[in-house]
Amino acid sequence: MDSEGPDGAATGEAPARPLIDLTSRPSTLSYLREAWRRREFAIVVPAQDLRAQNMDTTLGQLWHLVNPALLVGVYFLVFGVIIPETRRGIDNFLGFLIIGVVLFHLTQRVTLEAAGSITQNLGLIRSIQFPRILLPAASVNGQTAAFVPALVLALLAVLATGELPTLRWLVLPAVLVAQFAFNFGVALLVARIGTTMRDLRQILPHLFRLLFYGSGVIFSVDAFVQSTAWRRAFALNPIYDVITCARWCLLGEPVDLWVVAGLVVWCIVMPALGFVVFHRSEQRLGA
Repeated sequence: MDSEGPDGAATGEAPARPLIDLTSRPSTLSYLREAWRRREFAIVVPAQDLRAQNMDTTLGQLWHLVNPALLVGVYFLVFGVIIPETRRGIDNFLGFLIIGVVLFHLTQRVTLEAAGSITQNLGLIRSIQFPRILLPAASVNGQTAAFVPALVLALLAVLATGELPTLRWLVLPAVLVAQFAFNFGVALLVARIGTTMRDLRQILPHLFRLLFYGSGVIFSVDAFVQSTAWRRAFALNPIYDVITCARWCLLGEPVDLWVVAGLVVWCIVMPALGFVVFHRSEQRLGA
């Protein structure tokens, strides 16, 4: 409809719309609302990338199953056969190892991919205005989707080792949701840090090698660590908390309340911390 001038005559011009300052940081609520409105980006893009992976190889998508199986096989050969002392205090070492390796490498893969999610999409960031939180979110969704076949394989392998489903198995989805929340928080942090520290992706693999041996992936902490204080210190490691709680669900391994409390705290604090750090620098990311 035409607008009217001071004398009441139509001017033929539409009412002026307020300009949007793209350099200002949006409020948290409006930012989350916009990210939710565009959520398909964080779902469709990683799904397409997942289908495109390994397309030029003989096994194709089967590598999502073969890779974790090979990892478990190598670790079982080294730490279950060549160095049998590692099995101390563990009744079902193969099941114990499968759970640890699969869950540890999920967090590792999410972190490594998210670290470059901003720097590898600078062209997209500079050409389109959108909530940049969708980029690390896509990394989390993509790696989690790739993890599903490995999880199914792990459950079947645990059953093959003689374990029978119990009511504890029903708690496993809650543990996986907690790991997803923690991984999302980590993804936001490393995505933000990776924009200013471009060497982060080179450093992270070495940090994860160290973390691998501090997360009880291949040995029982209760069997090798006698000090109660040191065992509780392991609860400060969120990956150890995830793995230990999952082993309790599937294998009936003992779990300390400190570990459960640690997992609950990490899955709440890390996403909140990651979002605050990421959102505060939203307008500078990729600039």
